[in-house]
Amino acid sequence: MSTASVAVAYAERGWHVLPVFACDKRPFFPLVPNGYKGATNDIATVEKWFTDNPHLNIGIACAPSGLVVMDVDFRNGGDVGSLYQETFTVATGDGLHLYYTAEVGARYPGKLREGVDIKYNGYVVAGGSTHPNGKSYEVINEHEPAKHGALA
Repeated sequence: MSTASVAVAYAERGWHVLPVFACDKRPFFPLVPNGYKGATNDIATVEKWFTDNPHLNIGIACAPSGLVVMDVDFRNGGDVGSLYQETFTVATGDGLHLYYTAEVGARYPGKLREGVDIKYNGYVVAGGSTHPNGKSYEVINEHEPAKHGALA
C-alpha cells in the first residue's frame, strides 16, 4: 500500500494528518510551516502531500483527531500492563502506540509512568512510516480506538 493511500485512510477516519521527514520524527516544515498545527483531514490535501512526496513519514495530530495515544517505549522500561485493550495499535521502532478516544475537555499529563508517555497536545508518527532506527511503524490492530478508560 502506498504512503498516500495509508495517509488518506487516516484522513478518512477523520484524523488530522501531517507530513513528517522521511525516517524521522520532525514535521516536514516545507509543507507544514507550523508543524503539527498544520495537520488536516482534508483528503485532497493529504493525497497531494503524499502523492507528491511518497518518501515522507505520516504524522497524526492527536487532540484535533480526538485521540490520546499511549507511547510505550520498551527500551525505557515501559510495559503495556493495564493499558492494553482492544484498540488501534501501532508497533513502533521499540514499543507500541495505543490509540484511545480522548475525552473532550480532558487534560492529560505528558507521562503516565516510566517508559509510558501520553501524546495528546502534539502528534505521533503513524503506521506506514519508517522509524529513524530503520524499523517500520506497523499497524498491528485495526480496531477502532477504545475509550480512554485505562487512564482513569
